[in-house]
Amino acid sequence: MRKQDVFDVIYTHTEGEPLCIIHSGIPYPAGSDILAKRAFLEANYDWLRLALMREPRGHRDMFGVFLTPPSSPDYDAGLIYIDGTEYSHMCGHGTIAVAMAMVALGLVQRGADGLTRIRFETTAGLVVAEVMSEGDKVLWTRFENVPAYVAVQDLPVTLPGYGDLKADIVWGGNYFGIIDLTNCALRISPENGSELSRLGLLARDQLNAQYKVQHPTRKHINNLNYVTFWHPATIEGAFYKNVHVFSHGLLDRSPGGTGTSAMMAMFEARGRMGMNQPILSEGLLGSGTFEGCLLGEVDLGGTRGVRPTVKGTASILGTARWTIDRDDPVGAGFLVK
Repeated sequence: MRKQDVFDVIYTHTEGEPLCIIHSGIPYPAGSDILAKRAFLEANYDWLRLALMREPRGHRDMFGVFLTPPSSPDYDAGLIYIDGTEYSHMCGHGTIAVAMAMVALGLVQRGADGLTRIRFETTAGLVVAEVMSEGDKVLWTRFENVPAYVAVQDLPVTLPGYGDLKADIVWGGNYFGIIDLTNCALRISPENGSELSRLGLLARDQLNAQYKVQHPTRKHINNLNYVTFWHPATIEGAFYKNVHVFSHGLLDRSPGGTGTSAMMAMFEARGRMGMNQPILSEGLLGSGTFEGCLLGEVDLGGTRGVRPTVKGTASILGTARWTIDRDDPVGAGFLVK
C-alpha cells in the first residue's frame, strides 16, 4: 500500500440527505459477488470508509456508497452502503442519487426513449432503478426495492419523558423498528434532532433485547439498526412524516427509501393502504416527498412480502479527489459526539 492513496468521489443530496459515491481506486477481486466485495472492503479498505465518512472530510451524519463493478451479466453495478459506524444492506435515497448521477455523468448508457434502466446488486438483493431524463436534464429515479415484510407487531417500547409506546419491526431493505408518535408530545423536526437521536438509540436497544431479527431467505441479514418515528404529515397531500435514526444516532434528512418501503408494508399489514395506491412520504426537513407504491404480494420463503417502489429526485453537489496520507492519524477520521 502506498503512503498516499487517491480516490475520486461524487457528492449528492436527496431531499437534504448526503451521499458520497466512491467510484474508483479499488481493485475488487475479479468475479466476486457483492458479499465477497463487502468482505474485501471490510478487510482491506475499512480505513477508507472511516476517512471519507468521518471528520475532517466527512461529518457525523455523512452517508456513502461504494459503487462497484457488477459480479455477473445480471447486474449493471453493485452498491455497498456505508456510514461512519457500519455498513447498511440497502439505501433508497442513495439508490435514487446514484442512479441519477450515473445517468447525468455518463457512467451508464442512456435509454433511447429517455428512460434508463439500471440493475443494482446489493447485499439485500436485486434493486432495479429507472431514471427519466429529457435532453441534458435528469428528472427522477424510481426503483423497485427488494420485497418488504412485517416481522413482528406491537412490541412495547418506553421513551423516557414520553411514556409507553408500541413498535412494529419491518424489513424494507434494512430492518426498522417503527414507532407511532401520533399521540405523543414529541414532534419530528430539525429542532428536535438531538432528542430524536437519543430516543431512537434507546428504543433500538429495547427492541434488540426483545426480538432477534432474521431475514427469511438471506441468512447474512440479522441485524436491526434503524428506528423510525412517525406521525401525521405537515406537507399537504403526504401520507405521514417520519425520521429514521440509525448507527451512532444519525438522522436521515430525507423521507427514506428503504424506510418508505418498510412504512408501506406496515400500513398495508394494518389495513391502512392497499396495493397500487401511491402515497407520499415526508422526511425530517419537510422539504419534499418520496412517492411510494406497492405493486403486489410475493413469497419470501413462506413469509408473505410486498413489492415496493419508491420515486424521488436528487441533486449533484460536486466532485472531489481525496488524497489520504496513511500516516496522518487525524486525517484517518474521527467522530465528535
